[in-house]
Amino acid sequence: MNFKKENYLMANFSERLKELRKEKGFTQKELAKRIGFSYQNLQKYEKGTARPLNKNLVKLSKILGVSTSYLLGEEKTNTSELDKIVSQLHESRQDNTLAYAKRQLVEQNEESNDIIQMFPYEVEEEQALSAGLGEGYTDSSNKETVYWDREIAYDYAVFIKGKSMEPDFYSGEVALIKKQDTIDYPGQVCAVDDTERGKAYLKCVSVIDNGIWLQSLNDTKDEDGNKLYPDIFLPFEDNPRIIGVVKEHFFPIQNK
Repeated sequence: MNFKKENYLMANFSERLKELRKEKGFTQKELAKRIGFSYQNLQKYEKGTARPLNKNLVKLSKILGVSTSYLLGEEKTNTSELDKIVSQLHESRQDNTLAYAKRQLVEQNEESNDIIQMFPYEVEEEQALSAGLGEGYTDSSNKETVYWDREIAYDYAVFIKGKSMEPDFYSGEVALIKKQDTIDYPGQVCAVDDTERGKAYLKCVSVIDNGIWLQSLNDTKDEDGNKLYPDIFLPFEDNPRIIGVVKEHFFPIQNK
C-alpha cells in the first residue's frame, strides 16, 4: 500500500545523530556524559533500536547545534545553519532567496505523485503485551491492519501497553515478534506468557535454574525509593512460556 509523502513523518534520526556526533568530534561516551545519560542509551539511539525522551532530544539538538526537526530527519536542511547563511546576505539577496523559497514551497505542495510504500501488519486486537503489570494473551483470531514503511519478517504483531520498558519501548507501539521458545542471551527483550495467571509481558528476559526473571528498563522509583516496575519472577512450576523475541517495534503510520 502507498501513502502520499505529505501524510508521512519521515525520520532518519539514528543516522543523523551519528553523523552530527562525528562532525562535532564527540565519542559516544563524551556526548552521553554531556547529555547526562548512559552511553548505552546513545548506542541504542544510533542503532535505531530506541527513541529518546523529548527532554533528551532537546538536549541533543542544542549540543549538536541543530533543530529537533533536523535531528529527527523531518528536515533535510539544518534550519539553524540556513538562517545563519541568509542573515549574512545583503538585503536584496535575502529578498531573492525568500522569493525562491516560496516558489519551491508552492511546487512542493502541488506535487501529487510523490509516494512512499507502506507495508501492512496484522495486529492482534484483543490482547496486548504489557510493559507494566501484565495483560492477557490468547490465541485471538481478530486482527487489525496497521502500516509501517519497513518490511520485517514476524510471526505475531501485538500492541505494547504500559511504561515499564521506556525509553526504548512505548505504550501504543506495535511489537513484531518472531516465534522462539528460548532466549539467545540474558536480558534479551522477549514476549513471555505467564500461563498460570493469564498474563503476558514484554520484558528483558533471563533464565535461571528454577524459573524466568523478567526485568524492566524503566528504573523510575516512587517517593519511598521503591521501583515502580519491580522485577517479576516466574517459577518453572507455573509453566511460563517464552512466546518469542521482539524483532522490531514501531508506531503505526495511519492512512489519513
